[in-house]
Amino acid sequence: MYYWTLKRMIAWGLGGLFVLTIVLYALFQSRALIEGPQITLLTPLQGQTSTSSLILIKGNALHAKELTLDGRAIFIDLAGNFSEQLLLAPGYNIIELTATDVEGRKQKKQVELVYDKQ
Repeated sequence: MYYWTLKRMIAWGLGGLFVLTIVLYALFQSRALIEGPQITLLTPLQGQTSTSSLILIKGNALHAKELTLDGRAIFIDLAGNFSEQLLLAPGYNIIELTATDVEGRKQKKQVELVYDKQ
């Protein structure tokens, strides 16, 4: 016959809490596999008008293995930060960033800019 003593209830409760903690931690750590890559662009802003032909593309790419700017690979550091300079053509420009993760999933972000030569 099995009796539920206070000592057994505490032991089972702590064991269950330990297992629950491990499961929740595993789910938290696997969010990168679930979410896929994410691009956060700091500069330039969407629809921005520039009076300089040389602009700085700066941002962060989370969970990305590879990042391309208009089809050309650019470097990202271990935290996912990137910074790249780009020459704009006079008038309307579209810049496309593509992040790819280890599973092959992609996220694209397009920014439209206007270079006003004056």
